[in-house]
Amino acid sequence: MKLFYISLSTITSLALSEFVIELGVPPFKFTQPSLVHWGNWDEVDKLFEGFLSRCPDFKLVIRTGRLYDRDEFQAQTRERFSLMARRGCIQFETSLTVDRYWS
Repeated sequence: MKLFYISLSTITSLALSEFVIELGVPPFKFTQPSLVHWGNWDEVDKLFEGFLSRCPDFKLVIRTGRLYDRDEFQAQTRERFSLMARRGCIQFETSLTVDRYWS
C-alpha cells in the first residue's frame, strides 16, 4: 500500500480527471470485502480529495464485474473512501470483461 501511495503522490498533472480501480472476483477464501484486504485507504482517500483542488471534475471510478451484493459493496466502498463519497466523486461501473482478466 505504501508504494502505491508514494506513486500516486508524485502525480502533478492538471489533466488527471479520473482514477480507475478495477476489481475482479475475489478468491473464494476471502470472507471480507475486497477493499478490506487491500489495507488502509485513508491516506489515498485524502490524496484523491487533494486532486480535486487541481481538477474539480476529478472522480474515482470503481469498475467491477458481477457482484453478489452490489449495494453492500458500494456502501463499503463509500466507507473506505469517505472523503470522496461526501463530495460525490465516486462513480461505479460494471464491466463483464473485468472478471475475465482476474479469474
